Amino acid sequence: MTRQPTRLWPLAALAGVVLLGIFTAMVVHYRNTLRAEVRRTIINRDAAVLLPVALRQLAQNESDHEATTTAELLATVLDTAQQKNMLAVVIFDAQGRTLRYAPDSLVFAELPLEVYAQLLKSEPISRYHPDFPLARYFAGIKPTESQADTPVLEVLLPLSGGAPVRILGFAQYYIDARPLASELVVIDERMSRLTTATLGIGAALISLVVTLAYFLLRRAQRVIAERNARLMRTNFELTLAVKASALGQITSHLIHGLQGSVAGLRAVVTSHDHGVEAGADWASAANYTERMQEMIQETVSLLSDSHTHTSYELTGHELAAIIRERNHAAANKKGVTFRVRGGFDHTLESHRGGLLCLIANNLIQNAIEATAAGRSVTVLFENDRRSATLQVSDEGQGIPDELRAHLFEPGRSARSGGSGLGLAISQLLARQIGAALTLEATGPNGTTFLLTLPLVTLSPGER
Repeated sequence: MTRQPTRLWPLAALAGVVLLGIFTAMVVHYRNTLRAEVRRTIINRDAAVLLPVALRQLAQNESDHEATTTAELLATVLDTAQQKNMLAVVIFDAQGRTLRYAPDSLVFAELPLEVYAQLLKSEPISRYHPDFPLARYFAGIKPTESQADTPVLEVLLPLSGGAPVRILGFAQYYIDARPLASELVVIDERMSRLTTATLGIGAALISLVVTLAYFLLRRAQRVIAERNARLMRTNFELTLAVKASALGQITSHLIHGLQGSVAGLRAVVTSHDHGVEAGADWASAANYTERMQEMIQETVSLLSDSHTHTSYELTGHELAAIIRERNHAAANKKGVTFRVRGGFDHTLESHRGGLLCLIANNLIQNAIEATAAGRSVTVLFENDRRSATLQVSDEGQGIPDELRAHLFEPGRSARSGGSGLGLAISQLLARQIGAALTLEATGPNGTTFLLTLPLVTLSPGER
């Protein structure tokens, strides 16, 4: 379960890289689109300024005369060309033939057919040449000079007028575009800075979102794993409870069958003289049979109370006395000091008190078996307003690490020949009375188990 979140990290990183790639591609695409649109608008700016001026002057000439002559067309174009950054101007008639150009050093003044066709639609044309070969178009300029290749803006305007409106001619302007080139460079730099900033902010946000999603998914995985573990544990406990219920029914019949047999065996063992040599063995057998008879009577008493619904009350001090009496002999036999301390005045219903004694006896028997002679086993009763606690501590060697995770599962025991059922059954009994049985501490100096029992005040009708 702990490896699942680790496997999630490469997937989160891959998702972040994919999202960052998509975001970068979109930003670069829109940046290029916006850059092209801005450049087109700036490049067409001079054509948008020159065309209305030329058409207004043509209209003024036409209002003063009946028709616009070629001379007036030339004068109009030359008037609009009086700009300090104008390199050259070419004037064409309505059929695309060259009428005049200036300066005289211009050696190439022709109107291409595809350009002529576009101008006939009354659409101005602006073309930006970042490296215009001046030496090819102007005489007297050497290719090695610093101004041989320079940014040039080429503007072609359709000149129309008259009534009805007709194409009068065309004008071609070559404009020094170095200011325009500087402006485009500034715009490109600003757009590059904005693009870089946008990518940086976007990358940071994507990283933040992916990291947050990663930790949320890790948390969700951890919650799911914990719930699955609890579900499996609950399923195991339900299975164990079903088995314990069936085992209880079998035990009930078995106890009733053994009751008479054990009583008879005890009578045989204690009523005959078996000699001095065998006396110790027969005394030990008598003690075992006596202990078996006490356990059977205790179990029968609980079963009888359960079947007949008999109920009475026991205080914590009474329970402490019962536990001390039932386990004192076993501790003395092994040479272990047995102490029962504390108690409480709160009363418990007999069924809960009897099951608490069963749990305590099982824990104490385990503690006595784990403790060497000369050492001690301590039982401590404590309580507050809400709960009572029973603490059983021994001075044994502790529980091995490999058994702690499966301590309350059947089949796991630290004792040689042990079945591991004692603690599993004790935990089930604890849950029957609403208590919790936990391992409080263990180590080379001993082990402590803690039983926490909520205190339930009996109502008058339940007494």
